[in-house]
Amino acid sequence: MLDNIKHLIALKSVDKDISEKNYEQALEKLNYLIREEFRPSETFLKRGKLCHKLLMYEEAYSDFTYIITHCVKKEDAYYERVRLNYEMSNYYEAVLDANTILEWDPKNFNIKRIKFLCYVFSSQEEVAKNFILTLFEFNKYKTIQFLFQEVAFALSKDELAKGLKLLQVIDMIDKDNPIKLLKEAGIYELAGKKDKKDEILKRLDSVFPKYFISHFRFTDMYQDKDLMEICFLLELKVFDKQNLFAYPMKILEGYKNHIEGHIIDSKECFEKAVEINPRKPEGYVLLAQTLQLMSGYDNPAYMIDAERNYKIAMDIYKKENLKDKAEEMKRQIKHIHSGANIYSYK
Repeated sequence: MLDNIKHLIALKSVDKDISEKNYEQALEKLNYLIREEFRPSETFLKRGKLCHKLLMYEEAYSDFTYIITHCVKKEDAYYERVRLNYEMSNYYEAVLDANTILEWDPKNFNIKRIKFLCYVFSSQEEVAKNFILTLFEFNKYKTIQFLFQEVAFALSKDELAKGLKLLQVIDMIDKDNPIKLLKEAGIYELAGKKDKKDEILKRLDSVFPKYFISHFRFTDMYQDKDLMEICFLLELKVFDKQNLFAYPMKILEGYKNHIEGHIIDSKECFEKAVEINPRKPEGYVLLAQTLQLMSGYDNPAYMIDAERNYKIAMDIYKKENLKDKAEEMKRQIKHIHSGANIYSYK
């Protein structure tokens, strides 16, 4: 029987072997420690994790299950086994493990994510849909964004069938979502199914204009859009054959550049947007904000240009009877003057 100090030294030696990729030597040492029967939960857990890493799934499952059925401290083994069950496609068992974990760790999002994916890949799409909507408090936008991230993750691992399964859930939540159709067409292209890809693209061509018009409200200045959706929509530009959405697409491109820190490119996009449609206020506002950022309050030329664009936007808002927006422009102009102290607004 080992004492505590020798056991800890042995475990450190195992960690060193693993870090140096001496996996066989690490396994031999762990097998020896298990035979000594000292602190089995710790030793079985370490061997199970190593077996999992080496894709020795059955051995890893056996070690985690031993801890769960024989040891007092079993929480860590549950966390490891739920992930292992998911990877082994033991979806029913993974859901049971997830439910057990969520009893003591109810806010663990990654466990809820695994539970959701188990529902999807075990062909329980309706259950998966309801579960994920509840998880995001029925916020469709956040739910769709999460699902697209999962699709991207599946495709990064060349799991095309899983990607299509996830897209099926998106379709149940947001019928004919064009971003979903674009990704679906991409999957069929990767799978070599050209006829299916062309069918999806034809469908996408018909739904894109309606989606774009209904989905975007220019008065919100795109503040509720994240970079992922903007990138997706810019990909969809190819389906605007009549160039009907040149203005919003240029706004999106500028906003994307702004988020990514490409301020000069952002400025050029907003300038182009104003040229495309000088009657819309958003381009002027975003251009003014960009100029204000570029000035840093020490470049009078940029500040003057920023004020000019705010004034144009303010006049447009007044004509559209959007008093709150017009007042916001007036406040921005006053802010310029208070910061730069160039001259006072009248």
